[in-house]
Amino acid sequence: MSEESPIIGKDILGRTVKDFSNVKWWGIERKEIPWYPRIDYDRCIGCGICLMTCGGRTVYEWDFERMRPVVARPYNCLVGCDTCAKMCPRDAIIFPHIGVLRKYRDEALAIAKARKRLEDIRKEMEAEGRVGPSGEYVCPENGG
Repeated sequence: MSEESPIIGKDILGRTVKDFSNVKWWGIERKEIPWYPRIDYDRCIGCGICLMTCGGRTVYEWDFERMRPVVARPYNCLVGCDTCAKMCPRDAIIFPHIGVLRKYRDEALAIAKARKRLEDIRKEMEAEGRVGPSGEYVCPENGG
């Protein structure tokens, strides 16, 4: 999950654009997962909130001729993220049904893998003294 993604340029906001399309999601090829936004241009008012709120994944570009967003890098979309759709004032951004996401989550055994990774992290942190005896996080900035 921590594979390095190549930088492929900058977007119109000057943000670095990486290509996340080859990064597997819990062991599943990203391009096998149909989780990315689609835009209903009949509803879209061209406000740009989707472009602005798509953080480090830079899924969108902007069509200045038509003054509307374009899903330029669909497989950069973080699987499960739908912030742009939630922020859209006209509900013009559509994602697959949550059942699709859950199907891939279960197929990938993501819950078991996440729990295992958390246990590994806890062991590492215990060895470093960053987790106390009852499992609480020891914050070094606050003196422990």
